[in-house]
Order: sequence, then structure tokens, then C-alpha cells
Amino acid sequence: MAPQPHLTHLTNPLATPQQLETSASQLDGIPADLESSVHYETARLVQAAGILLRLPQEIIAQAIVILTRSWMGPDGEGLWDVNAK
Repeated sequence: MAPQPHLTHLTNPLATPQQLETSASQLDGIPADLESSVHYETARLVQAAGILLRLPQEIIAQAIVILTRSWMGPDGEGLWDVNAK
């Protein structure tokens, strides 16, 4: 991912620019396109499950945010950590 210099001025970011640039999966050698597609599809799965359970959209969105944060940065879970091959 290209550096995001405009993000450095935020006083209270949810993720630092360094966390957005590098993930644990990238450090493990997982291609960026595979990682992106896995993240996208898991978010869609969480959304579909929330809809089937008739949960409010706010709860579904919070679940997707928590899921995304678990993958954030080099200290997050990589795809190898969850046995996605």
C-alpha cells in the first residue's frame, strides 16, 4: 500500500499510517490481492450472518470493525495464523 502522508496529521487515529502500510500477512509473504479478498469476503460473511440473525446494522458494523482491527498492522493476526491457505 502506498504511504498515506495526509493521515499523519490526525490527533487520535484508530490506526497509524505504519499499521495501514504493513500487515502481518504481508510480512508472512501473502500476496496483497489475496489478503484483500479474504478480508472483503469475511466482512461480507459477518454482514450476511448479522442479517440472517436480524441484528441491527450498528451491531453488524461494530463486529466488522472489531474483525478488521484484529488484522491491523504487523502485530495483528496474519492469514497464516488463522490457517487460511
